[in-house]
Amino acid sequence: MGSHRDVYPDVPALRSRLKEKRDFRIRLRDRGAFATIVSPHGGYIEEGTSAIARACAGPDFNFFDFQGLRTENPSELHVTSTHFRDPDLMKMLDASEVAVSIHGMGDEDDITIWLGGLNKELKANMLSALREQGFLVNPDSPRHRGESKLNFVNMARQKGVQIELPNNLLKSMFAGTPRFARSGRHVKTTPVFDRFVKAVRKVLHAEKRRQQKLQTPASPGTSE
Repeated sequence: MGSHRDVYPDVPALRSRLKEKRDFRIRLRDRGAFATIVSPHGGYIEEGTSAIARACAGPDFNFFDFQGLRTENPSELHVTSTHFRDPDLMKMLDASEVAVSIHGMGDEDDITIWLGGLNKELKANMLSALREQGFLVNPDSPRHRGESKLNFVNMARQKGVQIELPNNLLKSMFAGTPRFARSGRHVKTTPVFDRFVKAVRKVLHAEKRRQQKLQTPASPGTSE
């Protein structure tokens, strides 16, 4: 999530000026899942976030990936999260308990992850899991805090967590370049990538189990 002024104020404006499948495309999997993982600035916009979000979603969580396909000035396709609206994404968020958004923040930090979002408990658990995997994490970042109610990541039923990844860390997650392939082929990743994905998925599965346990009705005859 770079520090720049968006060319397009929202997704409808972008769609009206650009051509789908030439300038951008959307990849999604609506599994009716507990969590939705989003890379709103995927493709070449914040290179590497598409692959990370897809891996975090895995075979069991919802996945939405807006991919910028232009290699020249890809940042022009950036639409800020408080204005990022897509009907398919909103449908998934409406039916999801939590959401996680994956962003690249350029060179605003060296290797420290910035965590934001309004689901405080999920954010705290993500902080612990990422630190356990050896990552440096700042839960009180100076910018990109993801605390607006208009941020799409907070539009899941129980809101969500925004994860900002600095460029140096993103580079370490991939074996060379590119970090995105327009052809759709898989890019080569490193153990750093695997550790990050493991941490995110661990937190989401633990939260899903916790909520399922809370929703399970007590057996007849159980004292209160």
